[in-house]
Order: sequence, then structure tokens, then C-alpha cells
Amino acid sequence: MNVFFDLDRTLMNFEGGEDMGIKAVYDTYRNQMKMDYQEFRSTWKVVAQKIFDEYSAGLHTFDEQRHIRVKKMFELNGTELDDKGVEERFQLYWSNYENGVSLFPDARPILENLKSRKIPMGLISNGDTSNQRWKLDKENLNQYFDPVIISGEVGVSKPDLRIFEIALEKAGAKKETSWYIGDSPVHDIEPALKFGLNVIFLNRKLEAGTVICHQQKPAYVEVASLTQAWDWLESL
Repeated sequence: MNVFFDLDRTLMNFEGGEDMGIKAVYDTYRNQMKMDYQEFRSTWKVVAQKIFDEYSAGLHTFDEQRHIRVKKMFELNGTELDDKGVEERFQLYWSNYENGVSLFPDARPILENLKSRKIPMGLISNGDTSNQRWKLDKENLNQYFDPVIISGEVGVSKPDLRIFEIALEKAGAKKETSWYIGDSPVHDIEPALKFGLNVIFLNRKLEAGTVICHQQKPAYVEVASLTQAWDWLESL
């Protein structure tokens, strides 16, 4: 058995850092805002995801998509920014984001349990090399994964099925006996199932303790936590 993980919102609490960054920008430039904070926060997340998806499709560079989201958010609030203004606001966002992003409390235990049982693990993550590698180094995660597949390094992003093919080839793994754990139906679960991987959909909005399971091949399991994901894998 091989187990592959997504990184952001699965192992790493990306949104914790994102929320800290968004709030810092809003509070600092409150006098330029037409939106209240909750609208600003929710709109930022929608805009950021849309532009990140465009980056994943090759429409922007990583740095471009970082700045486009900031420029767009201020345009929606009636302010046109020059390049200096965009950069200042992005750096404010980023410094707070870096302080806030961290490992989910239930992440380290599943990794340690799999490691102790010598179950091979891999990572499949969309994103820029330097940003994703920084997260791995920050939480000392490299010790768990071989291979580490980052879209910015291999030139293909989820939901493209080729990224799963690359990961399995590098791991020397078979899809029939491999599992993929991720949080996004669109970028993780649907393409992994289509490729033929067994999947565990980490849905942290699911009622605690609930497990949804369809044991067709490939198998589909939905859990509310990585603790439940481990309980499932341990039972196999």
C-alpha cells in the first residue's frame, strides 16, 4: 500500500494563514474599503481561488497571480493601485500569512503512524516550488514523503491526471493498492478517482465522527478528520 497526500487544506491549515493576511490588509486599509470585513474576506477567497486556478492552467506566473488578486480586490472596492501599491499590500498580506499557516493538529499523528508501519507516502501538491517547499521545511515534513510532486516542478497541475501518473511512476506504486487523501472535490477527489486511485475525501465540514464509504473499485471514503482517515487505513 502507498498513501499520497495533498498539502494545502489537507495537512496544512492554509486558511489560518490566509485569514490572518486578509485581516491585516483590511484593517490597515479600512478607509479604502466599501465592503465590510466579512464580505471582503469571502470575496478575497473567491477571487484568489479563481486566479490560482488560472495560474494552474498556465495563464499567469506564480508572482503574477499573487499580485492580481490584490489589485482586483482593491478595484472591487473602488481603488486603482499602481505596482508599488499592489506590492506593499501583498507583502503585508504575505508576512501575516506566513505567521499563520501551520500544520493541522491531526496531521502529524497520521504521518507518524504511517511512517512507523513503514507504509510509503508521497505528496502531490499544486503550487510554486519555493512556496510549497517552504511549507514542507517549516513543519519538517520532507522526512515523510518520497516522492514530493509539486506542480511548479513537474509542469502539470491537478486536476490533470498526468500529475497522479507522475507520482505513481516515481513511487513505483500501483494505483489499485494506493490511496490519495485530499480536501478538494474538483482538484483532488474527482481526478484521483478518474485516474483509478482509491480516495479519502477529507471533508472537515462533515459532522464529527461521520464516515461515508463506498467500497467499489476504486474505493471512496469521506471523513471529517485525518484521525478518521488513519482509523480507516489501519483497518485495511
